[in-house]
Amino acid sequence: MEAVRPFVFRLPREIYFGWGKGTETGELVKPFGKRAFVVTGKRATRETGILEMVTSSLKQAGLEWVVFDQVEPEPSLEIVDAGLHKAYQERCDLVLSLGGGSVLDCGKAIAGLLGQDESVVPYFDGVKQLEKPGVPWVALPTTAGTGSEMTNNAVLTNYHTGVKKSFRSPYLVARMAIIDPQFTVFLSARVTASSGIDALVQAIEAFTSPRTNPVSELLALEAIRLIWQFLPRAVAQGNERQFREQVAKGSMISAMAFANASSGPAHGLSHIIGPAFGIPHGEACGLLFPITMRFNKAVLGEKYVTVARAVGIEGKSQGEVIDNFERSFRDLLETIGLRTRLRDFGVKKEMLREVVREELIQRSLRENPRPIGVNEAVELLYEAW
Repeated sequence: MEAVRPFVFRLPREIYFGWGKGTETGELVKPFGKRAFVVTGKRATRETGILEMVTSSLKQAGLEWVVFDQVEPEPSLEIVDAGLHKAYQERCDLVLSLGGGSVLDCGKAIAGLLGQDESVVPYFDGVKQLEKPGVPWVALPTTAGTGSEMTNNAVLTNYHTGVKKSFRSPYLVARMAIIDPQFTVFLSARVTASSGIDALVQAIEAFTSPRTNPVSELLALEAIRLIWQFLPRAVAQGNERQFREQVAKGSMISAMAFANASSGPAHGLSHIIGPAFGIPHGEACGLLFPITMRFNKAVLGEKYVTVARAVGIEGKSQGEVIDNFERSFRDLLETIGLRTRLRDFGVKKEMLREVVREELIQRSLRENPRPIGVNEAVELLYEAW
């Protein structure tokens, strides 16, 4: 019998899941502070009425709030510092993030630093580490995919150097996550597909991670089953409550798994090509996953077979099962309308070597079961072209 390796499992202290839970935000967060700093994007939550829904609940609970709606896709160090400065200026004692992964990561970083520092830069650069929690951070995701509501890291970008990586600390875990599938009804089919495939790849990479543990494995497999089954339906019939709920549940469970294991090479490579070529993160992960699976199948073959069989894919040999799974994964991408090659984004092949630099080879690539350095990364991107 194989020994169980020691592991730690971290999640938000409270997780609320359910249709309409967003309207209860005020009462749920009332114990955490009196003046909320609401971090969101520039347009979507206003235009859909989600922001009004949440701030109305704050008002009903007797809380004050300040809205910071300047977060861009792939949040920069500068936008985190701008939000942090405003939160200090407004004397906020609680941070709510309402949006997709970029908004969650930005708000998470602001909450972690509020009350103990004035800039995220030294933490991003690794010069400083958080030594205690900041103010309570509450995550309200409006997409079903990124998983940032469960993780202890904020993915940020230094646009001066082109480096995209994580600011990481156990003190960045959310005090509370409120997951309302109703928020995702407003997503377009493309964003539903892109964020959903991100969650699927996260679950697969969590299951095959060198940092996996018995709990994360169970969660990852269930997430894979749910997302594989229901994502195409949520893309095709976005107003169907049951499909939105199942994809949101799958995304939540996927995030629980990978937050306590690790992501893998598809995510690591996506952090290189996403900012460089303006490729949406989920689409980048989706098109890269079959390439990285082929690269890893010699060392992760048994695990890929387990994943394939979890979604009903069989074959006469390990190799045949994996090949069938790769084809089915590509078919899934096409079914939900996602692009499958880098060239589909206007990327020229000769540009790929230029964007891969040693400082961009982050943990998810360094810890891959088959080592991935600059040369291997370039070759994988060539395959994806």
